[in-house]
Amino acid sequence: MPTVTFKHTKGGEKLEERLRRLASMKVIARVGFLDRATYPDSNMSVAYVAYCNEYGFNGNPPRPFLKETERKNVKKWAKGIRQHLIASGHITQANMMKAYEAAALVAVGDVKRTIQKWPHDKPRPNSEKTIMRKAARARKGKHVEAIDPMQVLIDSGTMISSVGYEVKKV
Repeated sequence: MPTVTFKHTKGGEKLEERLRRLASMKVIARVGFLDRATYPDSNMSVAYVAYCNEYGFNGNPPRPFLKETERKNVKKWAKGIRQHLIASGHITQANMMKAYEAAALVAVGDVKRTIQKWPHDKPRPNSEKTIMRKAARARKGKHVEAIDPMQVLIDSGTMISSVGYEVKKV
């Protein structure tokens, strides 16, 4: 079996130390519904409503907008982190935090886009009751923007405006 032998090279200790330091820089970014946002008319948690939309609840079908966003974009986010670190010239904890921060901002936009573009009929359209309720509210002009009664995942706009992120050292 072939073997490889390494000679002790000058500066090898420095390289080992840098690699150890790099491995110890653990940073995570979380994207979703992180704060304590609530719906103004009910004080219901936005995170709870997002969870119910993602996984389905009480007869409402799952509309996995978070999983779909991740599936379509995770490679783009990782590539952005890598490019940011390369462009910074030095891999430091601060640059790592900045890279993850930039990726998280992009991810927030991606989640919002997925919510906005979710197909009306995936996995099924809104119920007749939901469509009638949204149409009635649209006629009353209760919201800043007109409500599309057929639009799924967007009702008052509270959930989509509550998508956020946090970046932290682990």
